[in-house]
Amino acid sequence: MTTTVHLPPELVAKLDQRARASGVSRNRYIRRALELAIERESAWSPRFLEMLGEAAEDGDAGKEVDDLLRTIALRRTRKRPPRL
Repeated sequence: MTTTVHLPPELVAKLDQRARASGVSRNRYIRRALELAIERESAWSPRFLEMLGEAAEDGDAGKEVDDLLRTIALRRTRKRPPRL
């Protein structure tokens, strides 16, 4: 699918420099950068989720985990938090 994105000339120059240094095309460099940004933005470490689940089972830490998850849910704007 073709998509047009308008970038300032300074950013294009930096982009081209990085792509050349990496030995890839501008298109490939942009695609990889977007994939990484999306992955980082939306992925929670499986270990982190496992630790939250373990803490939630602990009577003393359970309330803190509930408060943390409630805060995360309130601040997320794009999707719901994963179910534990």
